[in-house]
Amino acid sequence: MSKKKAKRKAEKSTPATESLGKRAAEKRQRRMEKARAHKRKSQLTTLLGLAGVVAVIAVIIITAGANSTPTVAQERLDLDPVRGNPDAPVTIIEYGAFACPSCRQLHQSGVIEQILEEYDGQVKFIFRDFPVIVPQYDRMAAQLAQCALDQGNDAFWRFHDALYEQVTGGYGVSQDDLIALGGQLGLDTVELRTCAEENRHIQTVNYDEQRARRLGLRGTPSLFINDQPVYSFRREEFERLIDEALGT
Repeated sequence: MSKKKAKRKAEKSTPATESLGKRAAEKRQRRMEKARAHKRKSQLTTLLGLAGVVAVIAVIIITAGANSTPTVAQERLDLDPVRGNPDAPVTIIEYGAFACPSCRQLHQSGVIEQILEEYDGQVKFIFRDFPVIVPQYDRMAAQLAQCALDQGNDAFWRFHDALYEQVTGGYGVSQDDLIALGGQLGLDTVELRTCAEENRHIQTVNYDEQRARRLGLRGTPSLFINDQPVYSFRREEFERLIDEALGT
């Protein structure tokens, strides 16, 4: 082929070659843009996933903090509020609930106080929580009573007596109401509120409840005299069981 013909052929094929090259370049550009878009999408998905994980962890931490139950030392779990001589040979134990009408009736009858006076120094009375009548109120009142016990044995009994004498049923009674009641009795309301808001005695109340359930108890009040169940709350029955325990 002559040089003139080759030159004409080359000149004739140049536009088509340029068009093919342009399309190939555009195709490569689209592939690169698509790859970059996919990479950005993957990075965004990863970031959103990490943000979700962080949010879930934050919720768990916040919830755990809000609902945390402090550990109570065994010595405090075993600490019972006591009326009478702490070293008395005969022990009356009541498992009660603050919304319990029968517990209130027993308290208001004065039979326990009469027995403690009659057997002065020989009998002690212990109250343990069994919050099963109006559970939400019973637990709230029991935890606050344990907070009162932190302020002293006498503080507990003042609060205990007021719950049975000044609060009826427990329905519609708030934590603020009970803290205010504690203030009227001379208790430190700031300490009461702090104790309640920190849930210091959830475990303490649960501990008492589990002791009651291990005994097979189902209701309140349930009383024992030196581990013997009391089936009648008449004074004569208390005297009979106490005399047996004393060997008189």
